[in-house]
Amino acid sequence: MKNKITIEDVGFWMDGGTITLKIKKNDSFFYEVEFVQKVFLEKSKREIQYKLFPGSLVLNNKELDIRSAVEKEILSEVKTAEFGIKIAESEKNSLSRIILEAVDFVESEEYITVAKKVGRIK
Repeated sequence: MKNKITIEDVGFWMDGGTITLKIKKNDSFFYEVEFVQKVFLEKSKREIQYKLFPGSLVLNNKELDIRSAVEKEILSEVKTAEFGIKIAESEKNSLSRIILEAVDFVESEEYITVAKKVGRIK
């Protein structure tokens, strides 16, 4: 049986581009995915408080290891997710484009470059 992935809510932070997705899996399991902003490479107050690095991918407030199996699984789920009924039909195309741009960034070499700049990897 294929997992049913539904994006129930999308939030945008006013910090330079962080996107938060509230996701439901198989109608029962909820989790939160966050694409942390990559505009300002110094940590903001919020990022310091939650120990987040700019440009990182976060699952339930925990940064995922770069190029890990969990990261790949989450990105795959986000790419195939459908929008829930709370998301207006008129917003779905633009939200989809923004979310896929965030996924593309995490899958890119630029993601590795940013990770090196902010000290996530050597």
